[in-house]
Amino acid sequence: MKKNIKLIAIIASAALLLGGGYLLYQQFYGGASSISVIEFPTISFDNTTVASEQGIVADYVWMRTKQLMTGKDDDTLMIPSSYTIAGRLSYQDAESSGEYDLSDQSLLLMMYVVSGDRINSMRLKDQILSYYDFAQESNEDLSAWLDAYLYYTATFGSTADVTRIGEYTSYLFDEEGNMRTEELSVAVYDQGGFFSTDDLGDGSLSTLEQGTERQETEYTTVEGIEIETIDLRLIRNLETNGFLPEGSFDKNLDLVLGAVVSDSIPLYAYAYVDGIYVYSHDVAAAVDITSSVVTMRHLSEVGMLPEASLSWLRNQMLNAGALRNEYYYTQGTTDGDEALEIYPDIMHIALNVDDMDLYRNAAMLEGLRVATYSNSPALSMIFRQEDGRFVFYARENLDVCLAVT
Repeated sequence: MKKNIKLIAIIASAALLLGGGYLLYQQFYGGASSISVIEFPTISFDNTTVASEQGIVADYVWMRTKQLMTGKDDDTLMIPSSYTIAGRLSYQDAESSGEYDLSDQSLLLMMYVVSGDRINSMRLKDQILSYYDFAQESNEDLSAWLDAYLYYTATFGSTADVTRIGEYTSYLFDEEGNMRTEELSVAVYDQGGFFSTDDLGDGSLSTLEQGTERQETEYTTVEGIEIETIDLRLIRNLETNGFLPEGSFDKNLDLVLGAVVSDSIPLYAYAYVDGIYVYSHDVAAAVDITSSVVTMRHLSEVGMLPEASLSWLRNQMLNAGALRNEYYYTQGTTDGDEALEIYPDIMHIALNVDDMDLYRNAAMLEGLRVATYSNSPALSMIFRQEDGRFVFYARENLDVCLAVT
């Protein structure tokens, strides 16, 4: 009889332990299956073939990026914004930028999620949560983090992660689904005009028709929203899962679509300030092409990129052979330095709209900067040459990984 009582007690204790363990598991590792997110476009065999023909092989880029860039500056999991490999001279040591942008950690987390690496996804997520003050991050960085965190939570997350997403969403949006404003620096004309294309009514030129030289540019500070930071895929995912009120996506979509410069210039304004669009950023007489392309990417991710904008981008890439930083209103042409950082975004746009020619062209331009020296620690990664040194940027390499994985 006593043996039976002991056996029953043991069984009951085991059941309690198992039950408690299950509840803990649900709290910290489970319970997030209800999160629904937009699926990424399929990377076809043709896409990977086109990329590999340009020297871009997903497994190699991913492996080298982790080996070269993670675990620097005593941060064993996170990735610095850039890494410069050792130069030919004895004093040119390898060095990390020492900067850890939240948007770069978000791309790293997304790659771990996409590659199915649960352990490193969870470890990196935990370190990010302990490292950053999310309320103080920029709209761009916080949007990137929320985007990656949603996909993490939908795949590996817990109910605790769901709760955190709700908290971080409140940092970025108000109760009506409007993105918070932030302090922005904007180029101005000598006479102070920079806001709109409105007819002035007195026969004078509108601000888009006036000219300015880069060296004449002055800047002012405004409070507004950068159009490129309005991540429409994120907003749709947040609304779908009840983190934002119904109608948030449509309202923000209208704000982005309304930022187009004109019917003949299907690029997008830099910012929205006090009810009007600021069309220029660094140069008062020009549209920031990099910013516009990021906006196009966000539109393409939700199937809302206008054909006019896609055609403009396609023509620039296929006919001009490269993309420049600025589009000047008066000349109707692009100019400035090559926008190297934007080609991964164009690869993603091409995937979203299923345009193999555009994908191939962007991959070709990225492929020109793939490290091919067999003894290089960065073999297969994408570099930039700056002041005679070879620099590797986390954002570029990780976003290219995502575009070929």
